[in-house]
Amino acid sequence: MSSRLLALGCLGIAVTTAVSASLHPLNVKTGSWQIAQTMTWTGVPPQMSAAMPSGRTNEYQTCVKTKDLSTNPWAEGSHDSCTWTVLSSTGTDMEVKGSGCEMGKELGMAADVRGKIHVLDPQNGTGSFDITLTGNGLTITGHASYKGKWTGPTCSEE
Repeated sequence: MSSRLLALGCLGIAVTTAVSASLHPLNVKTGSWQIAQTMTWTGVPPQMSAAMPSGRTNEYQTCVKTKDLSTNPWAEGSHDSCTWTVLSSTGTDMEVKGSGCEMGKELGMAADVRGKIHVLDPQNGTGSFDITLTGNGLTITGHASYKGKWTGPTCSEE
């Protein structure tokens, strides 16, 4: 029995090592980025529509640091405060999953977020995220489209 557990443990370590070895940081410049996020929502009840306007573009600045290139580099500044898990990543494409997000909590809902980031070149990128909010007997779905542009090597808070 203990040899079977040892073998399973070794297999788990090997799989984890193989997955993490295949994850590559995004090939983008660090520093200040301007992000434009456009959200569309489906299934929003009328009483919540003011809090969740559809089709509005929100722009924000984010500071991308070297450590951010191995997670969602544009998350800082979005105020969604998710914990990001990278599902796959190459130098130009990253797929992420967000959990524990602040988004929806003020409405008594939990968010499930999945997204993809695509790097056009080291100074430009796009993203597409699908969001499912559940709670209070409701399911609301959202889609966020992102465009990111590098604006300089230093961030305003530095």
